[in-house]
Amino acid sequence: QFDKQVCISYLITIITVLCVWYNNTDSLKSSIQKRNMKLVSLFILSVSARIVAAFAPLQKIVTSYTPVHLSNRKTISLYMGNEASWVSLVDGITNEAAAPVKKLVIKEGNGDIPAAGSKVEIEYVGTIGSSQESWTVDDVLDCWLNNQQGLYDVLSGPFRDNDIDGVMLLNDELFNEEFVSEQLKISNKIQCKKTIMAAKRLRKQIEEFPEGTEFDSSISKGKAFEFILGKGKVIKAMDMLVSTMKVGEQAKIICRSDYGYGSEGYRKVNGDVMIPPFATLCFNITLLSFT
Repeated sequence: QFDKQVCISYLITIITVLCVWYNNTDSLKSSIQKRNMKLVSLFILSVSARIVAAFAPLQKIVTSYTPVHLSNRKTISLYMGNEASWVSLVDGITNEAAAPVKKLVIKEGNGDIPAAGSKVEIEYVGTIGSSQESWTVDDVLDCWLNNQQGLYDVLSGPFRDNDIDGVMLLNDELFNEEFVSEQLKISNKIQCKKTIMAAKRLRKQIEEFPEGTEFDSSISKGKAFEFILGKGKVIKAMDMLVSTMKVGEQAKIICRSDYGYGSEGYRKVNGDVMIPPFATLCFNITLLSFT
């Protein structure tokens, strides 16, 4: 590998010297137009870049599998060299960009993975994730429209036919009563107004709870959080994540609202809103131990 790199360095040096000589030779300048000379120079540089790319060391994609208790469950972490990538935690969805719940390993653990029923101890920081503008058409249907009473059966078809994603839904200049009645062909005025008002409420809460807003943290409380894994004691996304983690592992998770606090959100005892309805959530979690 060292010899290849030396050869490449010499080759690039020779080509560069030739380019300089070529562009400063009067006899050649007089016979070839400057425009053509620039094209030749660009071509030589392009070939040089391709040569470097061809000899560059290739990194292998490695997926690690770890047997857990009686099941052969995989530790969901994908690597390109030493750099971790987002992976889906939802069965049947391999495209992490479209995954309702996805995980990113920040620090590898070296312990075991807890089984369902284990008492786990974690540290976490929870923040509001990206706004609903990042929603796909399926996200809009599954998360939002499916929770609008009496509207899903009427609007799911028109929403899909017109590709109503998060960007369109939250655009008040586009998604208005005229658009809903004429483009989506909703003639019922009550249904039309109800749809518009629900979209307006969604826009307002995004302004009040911007991305990155911290809503809870065991670290700021100064005490680790404990729960029984797989028993529905926490939101679905947290159960899904911790069940794939090794002791000592630190991971980040992003989850859609139907894997978090859903259409209701979460309020304190005094009524203050901690997490608004339909919020995408982001958690940074470290698995400390389990019994």
